[in-house]
Amino acid sequence: MKKIIALSFLFINYLSYSQIKVIPTVPIEKIGRIGVNGSSDIYIQKEGNEYTVFFKNIEPSETSSSTKFNFKDLTGDFEALYTIISDGFNASPVADIKLDLPNDIVWLHYTKSLQKVVTLQFMSKDKITSVTGISDFMSKADINSLFGKK
Repeated sequence: MKKIIALSFLFINYLSYSQIKVIPTVPIEKIGRIGVNGSSDIYIQKEGNEYTVFFKNIEPSETSSSTKFNFKDLTGDFEALYTIISDGFNASPVADIKLDLPNDIVWLHYTKSLQKVVTLQFMSKDKITSVTGISDFMSKADINSLFGKK
């Protein structure tokens, strides 16, 4: 009887102090992407209720050539961001919009060309690390594709 108790104690101890534990994960979903020649220069991914916008930084820097900003969709924030960006294309006069996100400051920089075509760039600054990034120019059709609104 003592041997059975000792073996069961050792077995329980072995199970409770193992080095490898399974952590539950949330699937990552790619919402939309745009880029040159099939490369994903700008894309949005969703993990749970958190959205992350990744883009290739066109500004020369010594840090990573890719940057991102993220936010949680607590009260329809993803659709609100799409609406803010879309409305900026139709604004007269065209003006920049500054967004305060939990970890980042994001400028929506709109530019109107001589052909009266409005384009948008994301300009972001991380509040913690002060890393900045500028995306490539995007059209209204690019934004629709990026947000999965084909």
